[in-house]
Amino acid sequence: MGRQVLALAGAVLIVYALARLGLPERLGAHPFWAVKIGWIGGAIGAGLVLALLLVRTKITLRLIIGAIGVAAGFAVAKIGAARFAASYAEDALAGRFWFIGWICVAAALVIVLQALAAGRR
Repeated sequence: MGRQVLALAGAVLIVYALARLGLPERLGAHPFWAVKIGWIGGAIGAGLVLALLLVRTKITLRLIIGAIGVAAGFAVAKIGAARFAASYAEDALAGRFWFIGWICVAAALVIVLQALAAGRR
């Protein structure tokens, strides 16, 4: 279990670092909260990983869950951003989808990175 938690800490730190370096902003997140999504998503992702570890999911299943989460979150974020821009910043719901989609990407990325790090021997 110690190896799993160490891999989790590394995964969260990588997500925080990527957010701080501006990767989400370059991929389409709003500049105002591009770093916030790393903090929020990293914390949510850590909680999800701990829950998945408690129910003893296999690494393959965690990778699949994380990959689906990254893809779904990215799709939601891109669609939300497009609708928000098309509405000239009047569609608040689309703005929320844009923001929450990026949080989902960060949280799911923690799951993927933790599974990859824990799976290495």
